[in-house]
Amino acid sequence: MTPPPPPPSHRAGTEQLAGAGKAFLGLAPGAGVNVVELVDGAGVCVIQAGRGGGKVYVAPDRSLLFVPSAVDFDTGLAAFLGGARTPAR
Repeated sequence: MTPPPPPPSHRAGTEQLAGAGKAFLGLAPGAGVNVVELVDGAGVCVIQAGRGGGKVYVAPDRSLLFVPSAVDFDTGLAAFLGGARTPAR
């Protein structure tokens, strides 16, 4: 019996989630963003650099929450961890 393949690396998952956040924001490849890994495997936050940006919190199931730049990171995170999500487009 062949053992199952190893799970994908955590980094690969992070990159995939960050890609989902960038796609939601409609950013071109190479656009200025910061990606923050969230605690306990809750997902990532993609922060659009520059004025008028926003933050997208992306869960491992690829559901997400967008918050405008006026909302601070911790407030957005609390809402995200509490289950708030942006409706699918």
